[in-house]
Amino acid sequence: MSRVLSVPQENVATFLFDTKKMLINGEWVPSLSGNIYESINPANGEILAKIYEGDESDVDRAVRAARAAFKGEWSKTAPAERTKLLNKLADLLEQRAEEFAYLETLDGGNTITLTRHAFVPSAVAHLRYYAGWSTKLTGHTIPLTTGGNFHAYTTREPLGVCGQITPWNYPLLGTVWKLAAPLAAGNTVILKPSQQTSLTTLLLGELIIEAGFPPGVVNIVTGSGRKIGEAITNHPNIDKIGFTGSTEVGKGIMKKSADTLKKITLELGGKSPNIIFADADLDKAIQGAFLGMFTNQGQICVAGTRLYVEKAVYQQVTEKLIAMAQKMKVGNPLDPTTQMGPLISKEHLQTVKNYIEVAKKEGATVLTGGNILQEGELAAGNYLEPTILTDLEENCTVVKEEIFGPVLCIMPFENIEEVIERANATEYGLAAGVWTQNLAIAHKVSNALEAGTVWVNTYLKSDNALPFGGYKQSGIGTEMGYQGIEAYTKTKSVLISLN
Repeated sequence: MSRVLSVPQENVATFLFDTKKMLINGEWVPSLSGNIYESINPANGEILAKIYEGDESDVDRAVRAARAAFKGEWSKTAPAERTKLLNKLADLLEQRAEEFAYLETLDGGNTITLTRHAFVPSAVAHLRYYAGWSTKLTGHTIPLTTGGNFHAYTTREPLGVCGQITPWNYPLLGTVWKLAAPLAAGNTVILKPSQQTSLTTLLLGELIIEAGFPPGVVNIVTGSGRKIGEAITNHPNIDKIGFTGSTEVGKGIMKKSADTLKKITLELGGKSPNIIFADADLDKAIQGAFLGMFTNQGQICVAGTRLYVEKAVYQQVTEKLIAMAQKMKVGNPLDPTTQMGPLISKEHLQTVKNYIEVAKKEGATVLTGGNILQEGELAAGNYLEPTILTDLEENCTVVKEEIFGPVLCIMPFENIEEVIERANATEYGLAAGVWTQNLAIAHKVSNALEAGTVWVNTYLKSDNALPFGGYKQSGIGTEMGYQGIEAYTKTKSVLISLN
């Protein structure tokens, strides 16, 4: 990278200079405790910024601000005004897209190609999509089965205060996913970004103020998941929790939310099967399987980690995937030619490496990769070779458990019934892929797969209008589409006697 910084890079440097405060009631404030944590650049281990660490007391004042805003000015805001504000926020984000892309690459290790061309534009589009829904939340007139002289109808109303807990792998996009729908529906929000990747959420907070959202409508409380997450889950004046993260944490949120009967939306873990039949367009299937696994260093909940390939083409597919993995450029995520950046932390790097070692002990063969990269400038970062494993049984640890790293398990199969059974032999059910040119096979397999999203002859394709949610232990509830905003409303029935 040139020593001469661009304007967006200079803006980011200025943003990172001061200790980052929390956004509560329209103001930037330090935590009440004064405690601070550090944001670490996963590419080189350097400190990017210092951030105030909140606790239960900070969550409480954020809830009080959000509740006051919900009952006050925000409750009087017309749907068209909510549309205007969300569109203004989208415009501001688009104007500063390069700044957000650069900051997100620094903070999370996502490649600049992904942040620049996928994550930030997708966040802008998501805001605009839900801006359009603000004016379209309608109820129904109901013809009563018992008859009589009555007028019956329903309305949809906002829930109230929503505690939104976002993941580290999609910092900006994950925040916008948890922000747009509840705001469009008329709720107020408390955002809890991941402690590992808080910076783009905090920068978005500046745009939220600039866009003109009333104080208290959006609050950002930073800190550890244990402290802030538990405080949000336990707080009696939070009406809904939206969480994206691990299944284990999601179960804990579900249990604790029961005490106050909070509404919940949980987008949890995955162990997605990706199935290539012999009649598929193999070039497209191999490319799709590769990107479906190694995009964002495999740190994607829907990553196609279990690749089933029909025996007739297993060798051919495997050889091509090995060649692609060995040519993949791993390195500095700010380099536009880099295809895979660092994992999020040293701890996570070691966790993924341990999975590979366990796989070898259980009889797996490492076809390529498996090593931590420790040469040159990569030594200071959290870099792992793209890894492909084979000779695996369904009960192997790496086949059963979510690794959340660049580790592909590739396994042959012989027939449709067999692969359906194996694909469904998991506690997860977030996504799946099918590659075939046979329409009958495509329908049969996609109908049989126990997953909230099934891609056929594509992978990772998403759209704001397409509902997204998990089966089994991959989650509860739905995001995206009309269902995504409906989840942030409640139904009121009104019955009027006309006598």
